Amino acid sequence: MEVALLFFIAGAIVLVGFLGNVAFEKFKIPDVLILLGVGVVLGPVLKLIDHRLLSSFAESFGMFALIVILFEGGMDVKIRTLILAFRSATLLVLVSFFLTAGAITACLLQFMAWPLLPSLMMGTILGCTSAAIVVPVVAKMTLKEEVKTVLTIESAMSDVLAVVLAVSLIEFVRFETIGIEKPLRAIASSFSIAIVLGTLAGLFWYKILRVLGERKYSYMVTLGVVLIVTAVIDFLGGSGPIAILLFGIVLGNCGDIPFFGESPTCGVIEETIKFFHGEVTFFIRTFFFVYIGMLITPAVLSPRYLGVSVALFVIIAVTRYLSVEFVERRSGRDPADRRAIFFMHPRGLASAVLASLPVAAGIRGSEDFIVYTVSVIILTNILMTAGVFHMEKKAAGGVSLDG
Repeated sequence: MEVALLFFIAGAIVLVGFLGNVAFEKFKIPDVLILLGVGVVLGPVLKLIDHRLLSSFAESFGMFALIVILFEGGMDVKIRTLILAFRSATLLVLVSFFLTAGAITACLLQFMAWPLLPSLMMGTILGCTSAAIVVPVVAKMTLKEEVKTVLTIESAMSDVLAVVLAVSLIEFVRFETIGIEKPLRAIASSFSIAIVLGTLAGLFWYKILRVLGERKYSYMVTLGVVLIVTAVIDFLGGSGPIAILLFGIVLGNCGDIPFFGESPTCGVIEETIKFFHGEVTFFIRTFFFVYIGMLITPAVLSPRYLGVSVALFVIIAVTRYLSVEFVERRSGRDPADRRAIFFMHPRGLASAVLASLPVAAGIRGSEDFIVYTVSVIILTNILMTAGVFHMEKKAAGGVSLDG
């Protein structure tokens, strides 16, 4: 592709992303489907960009997008709200993830006659919501802060569960050397390392920012530290995204942490780091959604795949509803909040990347994983968009959502 055309496409994507934000503010239409549509036009329709050329960057780009978005989400989370929401978010992710994965596995075994392990893999891959989609969408919605925090924590945790379990299942098929203990230990280790080291890294970097004061490039240095923290914690066996979420929470709450106290550093974080990171997040998430659109192929519309994909989507929607009713009704959440939590179950790049791993490993029965996963990504994002539009229109009109 010519450089001039590449620059034109990149600039047009940024403008579309900006207009998508304007559309959300004015008409309450999330920009997710608009950007997905741009990806479809650039890839499958006009064939200007072959997504296969970008496949080698999918995992690294997806991780970068995730940590950038979670860092911003963490800075917007208030510790008091986090304490109130953590128990609900943890219970929700466990119930929703395992109920969804189990139902998909049972359906594929019973009605599609799939073997057990490919069925388990598919259930695990589609069990997680996408933090990279949920976090920026809920940030712009008219929701209670506690509900936003529940959804942020839940989506980040579900990504980690899916990655650890999917990789463990692939190892089991390839080497048949792991039992049930290894995945459970890996999950516990991943979360504990991330929580401890992510928090400590946030405290340490706050102290460094106090020394730097209002020096130029404090944001770029902070972004560099975010990448280093992710790499180090991943090397130590922890979850980089969870660590960065905690890192962001510490920096975003510097005025509320007792032994920090008020200081000019909080002003630097609020006025400089948050501002510039918001710009970077907008840029990254815009290209992230366009890339997801490029993954769509004509096979998605084939009757052979469409029926199974719709069935998987229905299972995800039903199990999400049951999970939300079970967890959130017990916590006393009102119907409007439960409705918002229900709609926030889109699948995204994490599922798409995980779907490609069994294929790359040569595991029999996984040949169609990517087609099914991309179809489910589209359907869950359509449902989320419709739900957000409906809720925001009611909120803008001053109509109660409790009815």
